[in-house]
Amino acid sequence: MDSLEEMKTFKNGIVTLGVFDGVHRGHQKILKNVLKKARAADTHSIVYTFDPHPARVLAPTAPLLLINTLTQRLELIKSCGLDLVIVEPFTREFARLSATDFFEKVLIKRLSAREIIVGYDFTFGSKREGTVEKLETLGKKHKIPVTIIPAIRSNNGDTVFDKGLLISSTQIRNFVACGRVREAAKLLGRNHFIDGIVIHGRGLGQKLGIETANLKSENELIPAVGVYSSTTTLGKKKIQSVTNIGKNPTFGGKTISIETHLLGFKGDLYGKKLRVEFINRIRDEMRFENAQALKRQIRNDIKIAKKEFKR
Repeated sequence: MDSLEEMKTFKNGIVTLGVFDGVHRGHQKILKNVLKKARAADTHSIVYTFDPHPARVLAPTAPLLLINTLTQRLELIKSCGLDLVIVEPFTREFARLSATDFFEKVLIKRLSAREIIVGYDFTFGSKREGTVEKLETLGKKHKIPVTIIPAIRSNNGDTVFDKGLLISSTQIRNFVACGRVREAAKLLGRNHFIDGIVIHGRGLGQKLGIETANLKSENELIPAVGVYSSTTTLGKKKIQSVTNIGKNPTFGGKTISIETHLLGFKGDLYGKKLRVEFINRIRDEMRFENAQALKRQIRNDIKIAKKEFKR
């Protein structure tokens, strides 16, 4: 993780600020602008982000499932080509900084910002008093250019998708939570994914002759229960897969599990780290009369997934 200590060699850079949960298409537009301006000015591109999410500190009882872990968020930001990512520990004490103090102590003194680029909904300072208008006013006062990136909407006209839908982390969370992973992918600019370690499950897949990897997810935001076409990354290999999220009601399950069947794969996966990307929801979770009926349905799920992969 990069730190403020590294700022000694990154003076006068182009700076953007925000949580960037999901690093979705709106965030990517901001990051591309930062990178473009930094290259044009022959200076550094800098992302200043926060952990934990401010909402976790200021409204700890509010329900909020993050799209990415901090590690994933940093990976996604850095994959856009930025020079430096700074993670500020977000505390109640830090949250008490006024907007003016934040600008002067963080953006000027600590970051030595040459230019500031943020999204249209960025707020800063105590009680979110620092609006983008306030940021522009402070920028003019200190002769630091401020660029506000407007909201962007999806306008690809896809029939599964409301044309002109605002791209936001909240909308992505809503889509994923109800299993609409195709729609979420259009806002993210990639498939929603989770990382996790393979653990021992109930061994139901083995009993059915369809082995699955039981995943202990590192992510908070898990798609709704159901069966999904997916891809699973093991090391550097990406393998087509079918993933079930649910309680296995046919066998009287009580807790949610995530089980992935890797097509054409044989081998021991226990203890291995996997990344599962969700492509499309095939069906809802169902209770079957017996194991054989379930096995027939799983075979059919695999056929449907294979057709999707061919498309």
